Amino acid sequence: MALEVILWLLLVAVVVGIRLYLWHLLPAYMWSRDAGSYTFAAFQWLDTGEMVFDGRRGPVYTLLIAGALKLFGTMNGVVWTQHALNGLAILGIVATARYCWGRVAVLPLFLCGICLAAYGLPLHLGQLIRNESVLFILSAAAFCSWWLALKRNSQTWLFIAALSAGILTMTKNVFVPFPFALIAGAWFLEGHTLRGKITRVILVVCGFALPFIALRLDNEVSVHVNPPEPQSGILFYGRTAQWTKLDGGIEPELKAKIRAEVEDYKARPKLDNNIVIKRTIVPHLWRELQAQGKTAVDLDRLCRRLAIEAVKNQPKAFWGQMCADTYKLNVRGVKNDFPSPEQVRDAIEELHHRDDDQRVHPTMQVEKNLAALEAHEDKNDFRLFHRLLSRALLFQFYPVFETTIALCFICLCTRGREREFFLGGAAVWFFNMVLLCTVGRPIERYLMPLVPVMFWALSGALVLLWRTALRVKAEPVSISVSSESVAEASR
Repeated sequence: MALEVILWLLLVAVVVGIRLYLWHLLPAYMWSRDAGSYTFAAFQWLDTGEMVFDGRRGPVYTLLIAGALKLFGTMNGVVWTQHALNGLAILGIVATARYCWGRVAVLPLFLCGICLAAYGLPLHLGQLIRNESVLFILSAAAFCSWWLALKRNSQTWLFIAALSAGILTMTKNVFVPFPFALIAGAWFLEGHTLRGKITRVILVVCGFALPFIALRLDNEVSVHVNPPEPQSGILFYGRTAQWTKLDGGIEPELKAKIRAEVEDYKARPKLDNNIVIKRTIVPHLWRELQAQGKTAVDLDRLCRRLAIEAVKNQPKAFWGQMCADTYKLNVRGVKNDFPSPEQVRDAIEELHHRDDDQRVHPTMQVEKNLAALEAHEDKNDFRLFHRLLSRALLFQFYPVFETTIALCFICLCTRGREREFFLGGAAVWFFNMVLLCTVGRPIERYLMPLVPVMFWALSGALVLLWRTALRVKAEPVSISVSSESVAEASR
């Protein structure tokens, strides 16, 4: 018991200490290209008292920014809040695993928890004004709550799991299989009575739908509401625009107007979907649809239709791109050089050259933040920090490929509700693997909502091996004791 308390205190010290050390090295927030769309509504609320959520980004991250700015009065407060919540999420993930696997797993879980505390991805994105930290926190809340619901047969924890997944989905739609996993597990795998099954299904549906109902009610009573701006079809077209079927097919008039841009994009030596989405083809289509009185929803539908037609037109090329992205996702190594001089310079560039609608707010303290960033561009300042990140061995080498193998291994080696939990994790994992190789891109930051799954899969495999090793070590002792007792009895 005393040893476990010491290990937990060490883990808390590492979680807090490495984040304080990062802030000591880089005492500044890092502005991202999308930061303006997250912060505009928060600035408006601080200045006018009216909160009008962005139609594309949704309310969740904007509310976090608004709360942090109100509490601390500076954009740096958003970074402090993100690091604090990330740290609490890490401790919650490890504590939940300890509760469910028992005291026998304390030592391997402590070592894995140290690796999670020093994993560079949450540290990196905690310093950025981007919503990935919120996705990590909500993912941890959803999976932790579900595991506690399974372990304790608790309807309250099940509702919290569904609620967390609903808020996450409102932020970014990457948890589609999760509510279905909750419902399928409650109905088919947990052995409840018919009344218990129905109750749990209702709780999951209500918990998942509650954030969307709350947003709908807020829109009903608000004076100004931004219309929704879905992105899935636009993102899909951004990955497939080079195969647009220009001759024949759907929307020939619109295709004639974007033909030159499509052909210029196809001729580029290196393709970049941001060029399609933000600079050329999609903005042109949006201007044409606006002239016809159509909405952003119509734009998303049009892009999805164009993308599906492009895939049907070039199925082999699309399959080749998907396979190449799958390879990159699984074989690409981990970056331990955050913050790198290039990333700091990018943050300086983004803060200098914001979009026209990204106005400067007093809480941004632009000059002070730029000075702090410019004073920390030397790579040598971060040498020790980078070395610490490289010691997070659980997430080194090829963590995506290792997680895939570990999930398959655990699903085969576990039973009952433990298997149900990992089957749900596998459903979310493989859904996102396909999503990142088709609609999205295999970028490391998009793994942020999957970090809890990565931790439980990798640490779970180690815990199973640890249990097996302890069992094997104990067996010879029991055999020798039994043989001695037989010999004494024979005398």
